[in-house]
Amino acid sequence: MTNDWQIEYKNTQSSDAESYGQESLLTLGNGYLGWRGAPIMSTFNENHYPGLYVAGVFNQTTTPLAGKNIINEDLVNLPNPQLLELEIDDQKIDFNPIIRDSILNMKDGTLTEKCIFQLVQGNVQVTTTKAVDPIHYHQFVEHIEVITDFHASLKASAIIDGTITNQNVKRYRDFNSQEFQVIETNNHYLHARTLTSKIDLVVGATLHSNHFSTQTNYQHQKVVDTITAAMIPGEPLIMDRVMAVATSYENNNPIATVLQSLNRANYNKILNTSQSYWQKIWSTNDIQVKSTTKDLQKLIRLNIFHLHQAAQHNANQYLDASVGSRALTGEGYRGHIFWDELFVIPYYTANEPETAYDILQYRLKRLTAAKNNAALENEAGAMYPWQSGMYGDEQAQIIHLNPVDNSWIPDNSRLQRHVSLAIIYNLWIYTHLTNDYRLLNNGGLNVLMETSKFWLNKVHLEDGKYHLTGIMGPDEFHEAYPNANTAGIRDNAYTNIMLTWSLNWLLSLKNNPQVNFNEIATKTQFDAALLQKAYNVANNLALYVNQQGVVEQYAGYFDLKEIDFAAYIKKYGDIHRIDRLLKAEGKSSNDYQANKQADFLMLIYNLGVKATKNLINQLGYQLPSNWLTANRDYYLARTVHGSTTSRPVFSGIDVILGDNQRATEFLETAIKSDYDDIQGGTTAEGIHIGVMGETLATIQTNFAGVDLRGNQITINPQLPKSWQRLCFTQHFRGVLFNFNLTRKSVIIKADQDTKINIQGNEIKLKQGQSQTVELAERNK
Repeated sequence: MTNDWQIEYKNTQSSDAESYGQESLLTLGNGYLGWRGAPIMSTFNENHYPGLYVAGVFNQTTTPLAGKNIINEDLVNLPNPQLLELEIDDQKIDFNPIIRDSILNMKDGTLTEKCIFQLVQGNVQVTTTKAVDPIHYHQFVEHIEVITDFHASLKASAIIDGTITNQNVKRYRDFNSQEFQVIETNNHYLHARTLTSKIDLVVGATLHSNHFSTQTNYQHQKVVDTITAAMIPGEPLIMDRVMAVATSYENNNPIATVLQSLNRANYNKILNTSQSYWQKIWSTNDIQVKSTTKDLQKLIRLNIFHLHQAAQHNANQYLDASVGSRALTGEGYRGHIFWDELFVIPYYTANEPETAYDILQYRLKRLTAAKNNAALENEAGAMYPWQSGMYGDEQAQIIHLNPVDNSWIPDNSRLQRHVSLAIIYNLWIYTHLTNDYRLLNNGGLNVLMETSKFWLNKVHLEDGKYHLTGIMGPDEFHEAYPNANTAGIRDNAYTNIMLTWSLNWLLSLKNNPQVNFNEIATKTQFDAALLQKAYNVANNLALYVNQQGVVEQYAGYFDLKEIDFAAYIKKYGDIHRIDRLLKAEGKSSNDYQANKQADFLMLIYNLGVKATKNLINQLGYQLPSNWLTANRDYYLARTVHGSTTSRPVFSGIDVILGDNQRATEFLETAIKSDYDDIQGGTTAEGIHIGVMGETLATIQTNFAGVDLRGNQITINPQLPKSWQRLCFTQHFRGVLFNFNLTRKSVIIKADQDTKINIQGNEIKLKQGQSQTVELAERNK
């Protein structure tokens, strides 16, 4: 990497997962489509994986496996329109370059790649520049230059390849991966249809050169545009490949849309649109850090870049789609939507609130599906799935195959019912930060009431306390009790406290004049008895707190066996998936105090210290003054960070507790999660969008200390010692704030008259006027 705006891979000869991971990071997108950064001359093999995805386009396949029919719903890898084949003097060039350089320019949204091939006659250099159109979001382009250092006859074939199957994830390759069939090829497009979901996929492309004509050949599964040229040493053959994609999922006439896009688009138009769009994004959404930490600035920008590619208002206002855990960069987790929205909706709301509004529609539109999910489990109300895809039904497998002994093992991850609470949190954060009640009045309150029905029916009263059983918390290493015949745990603290918070919000809305509470309560049959039970449960859910003030992760967690992490590190090295190591030894992570990720402490990330403490007090439990330190120390000693979302939680808590050095180390590791591929190859299957949003929140909320969760912005900066300056903007209740922080002062500017609180002092701001506030000694 060479500057703060570029991700660069020089002379890349990477292979396998490393190359796949780089292609994930080099993905271009615009909220509608994701275009993996694979070389245009490559096809699927162990080193490269071209991919083109459209938000919301899934298909269902069935695979007979070990005596069972396994149904999977996958984000579809569409026909590939970028493929380029070159022949020199009638000999095809295999994709085996002696030099390959790739540069992602985040400042203008382009990906440039140079490949040099060594032939008997001499060298051939192929340089490509790719861009997607963020406004006319169906279209994208690649600019191609071919140069030889010898005289030759060259044949360039640009192909729309319809032989594509989903092959990104190795462990999925034993499953049926044929997601579509080609219907026709005609008029510079390939028309395919998904086999089960019956979505029409139309991918079109044209090839243009200033000096040579193009011939087009239509095959059953391919469209081939060919240019033949006599190459002169040092003189480039220049070609523009204009591409477009549309589907019947979001479009009534995808063929017409593709043809229209091909007719109006060209390389310069798309490039100029991309440059203008990203200039605007960076002018209002950049987080500028002056630091001595190598690569920190560009990796922060990489996270911002991918968040604005995963979703953006120009496209998402017209789409029925959310942001999957790998965005549109790969096929990990089959493209499903989990609770990762929790980590990105706050960012979108504070930076591009209209995009947050668009994304949240996905959950509102699937309330009926959530109610059906609950009914299938003999539950009341609405139960959102742990893994969601096209329709909103549960996509987590009931069982999965152990390849070691060919046995079927229950997959209990679907018991993470806290995903419904994450959806409520996202509705709240949007409403709170914007003061916009449209979401609540147009479906959001229905979601809150129906999910509340689920919880109020699921709790049971015992010994004067309400209890929740048969669920899982965020920590996926604990899905049952030791030697239990049934899955699920009892009284997960994170879930119970978030439920208390959710019910509090519900009850607070009853007398809010901006909310059509009574009308919606009547419609959802949320009557007075349910309101009374909501109050009772919100004030009487069970927790378990020891004498040191440590809140037990769930009932019985303190009774689990301790584990010698040092011994496992000595034996295995990397233990971030210690659950698998234990399983290989014939043991179970259910038996041990070994956590995949932050669980109870996620509450601090969501709600902050004061709100979390108040909720615990509300439930009748008192905490000592050092309770946060006690809980941080206890759970940090038992957490292996098997999820990328774990470290930012601990980083934020360390900032609060004044352990700035460790907080910074956690943050910097998390920011590099995908660039360094710290989980041993998983970036090959797509970026981890959750941790990207989470690290930005940790920077802004904890290190900058800009907390938007109250009724007034509070600022308590704790910049790392290696940071000299931090600058960014955020929206809060219709006001745009510009923050410029050093270790000694804060400079704030707002576009309206308003008030904020800095280190306990209320500060009045005048519209458009910068104000400098000196900070107390602790921050210097």
